Amino acid sequence: MENEKSTVDQFIDHVEDYFQTRQELVKLIAAEKSSTVISTMVTSLVLISIFLLAFVFASIALAYGISQYAGQAYAGFLAVAIIYLAVGILFYVNRDKWLKTPMANVIIKNFFKQQQHD
Repeated sequence: MENEKSTVDQFIDHVEDYFQTRQELVKLIAAEKSSTVISTMVTSLVLISIFLLAFVFASIALAYGISQYAGQAYAGFLAVAIIYLAVGILFYVNRDKWLKTPMANVIIKNFFKQQQHD
């Protein structure tokens, strides 16, 4: 009887160790996934900021170029604004197909990337 109790106690100890180890593994996986998502977001934010600055200066240069060609100072800026308005409307109309779905796919792909390699 004593031997049987010892075996049951050992089994219970092993089960407790298993669940503790499993809990630690889940925490580590969650930490890895969140750190990957955060680092990707920070990197993307830096790159977007750099490209946004380049885009703003290129837009100003385009507006000045059109202004000199048109002969009116406001004409170039107005033309660039109209172009951006048209592009914005185009993106708004196609936002699900062009923005939401691809972004969701990228996030899901990055989240499950590690599981695909295993």
